[in-house]
Amino acid sequence: MSEIQVGGYIRVSKGTMVFPTGDGVEAPATRDQVVKVTDIFDVDVKSDNFYLLLPDEMRLRYFEASGGKRPIDQDILEFTDRLTRGDYRAVMWSGKWALIANVQPAEAPANAKTARKPEKTVKPGKTPLTKQQQMVIGSVWRFVQDAELRYIVRNPAYAAMRSDLDRGLHELSQHARNQTLDAKLNELGIMDHIDEPWGQVTAGETFTVRGKLTSSIGGGADVPMLFRGEKFTLPYASLEPVVELVTER
Repeated sequence: MSEIQVGGYIRVSKGTMVFPTGDGVEAPATRDQVVKVTDIFDVDVKSDNFYLLLPDEMRLRYFEASGGKRPIDQDILEFTDRLTRGDYRAVMWSGKWALIANVQPAEAPANAKTARKPEKTVKPGKTPLTKQQQMVIGSVWRFVQDAELRYIVRNPAYAAMRSDLDRGLHELSQHARNQTLDAKLNELGIMDHIDEPWGQVTAGETFTVRGKLTSSIGGGADVPMLFRGEKFTLPYASLEPVVELVTER
């Protein structure tokens, strides 16, 4: 069997942890499937997607370390080394990705199409690009006003409290349990994410988009990104009202 490569096929076994490249949360694959690889990328500590691998209790420490330019805690590196089996790469297919160590090379399925129809092109100027669509890697942006930017991370207390409350609800159906848990957590004021201040920016300051990724944290609607060479991700919603495009990629 050949090595895994872009354009080749892999087998994603049932139970493999699969991450979405768009909105949504990671979850185990519900069935065995053979898919075509569209990309192979790194998920080490220098990549945008590294934090997605971390448990809730490690994520805040990772942000603090990477943003503060101090070393990443050793237990975080040991955890991800075990998780990735020492191979810090991932494979992508159809808007999803998984660690390369968790999939296997596969032969093309018998029904694989040998040719693809050319994609339809959109006529220039027909539909103006949104600011989010323009915010591609390499584009330069300017802040149009002074602002305090914020970022969102998962709340470690949320999962722990939800698990504790769930222990006393086994007599209920899954749907009823979820409704009860959501209501109780809402009543206690415990959110699934924490909204943290990132820092102040000044009108006229510019930045270049260094990378993009998607996240399900805080509802999944935002597109975080890295800029100014820093290791923090910022939700698109916190940038969109206060930036304008200076130079396209």
